[in-house]
Amino acid sequence: MTDKPEYVDLLNAISLQETRAGVWIKAWSEKTTHPGLKGCLDLVAARETSHGEIFERRVRELGGSPTDVEDPEYNETLRVFASDMPDPEKIAWLNEYVTRLPKPTVEERYKVAVDDSAVDPLTRSLLRWFMDVEKDSGDSMKRVYEQMGIKD
Repeated sequence: MTDKPEYVDLLNAISLQETRAGVWIKAWSEKTTHPGLKGCLDLVAARETSHGEIFERRVRELGGSPTDVEDPEYNETLRVFASDMPDPEKIAWLNEYVTRLPKPTVEERYKVAVDDSAVDPLTRSLLRWFMDVEKDSGDSMKRVYEQMGIKD
């Protein structure tokens, strides 16, 4: 393809977000002492990293070039999750961080794209699969938080 669709920038944003999340979630996994949380974090980090690769590939398939867009929060996020801060404090920090995300969030944007007929059918299918996996990861994290006695 020579002309890239407008939504390629969204796919690039998903790729970047997922790749970065894979790094900081893995850093958290390496610091936690809770075995259930560690196992869940390892699974989610692997998924996030894989999603980053899949969406980068889709950007290329659609004629785009993956572009790094600076995330001014990334270094702080990595610092927090690679630190010795207790897990409950990391969870609270993450919950607060989510409230500061610029609107519309990447998640809000891809949820709209799933039903947008201007998005090609294969990409919409990919986005639906991605949403299902993200929901499963979130549900898994919430179950572990509950086992730890943490209300999310």
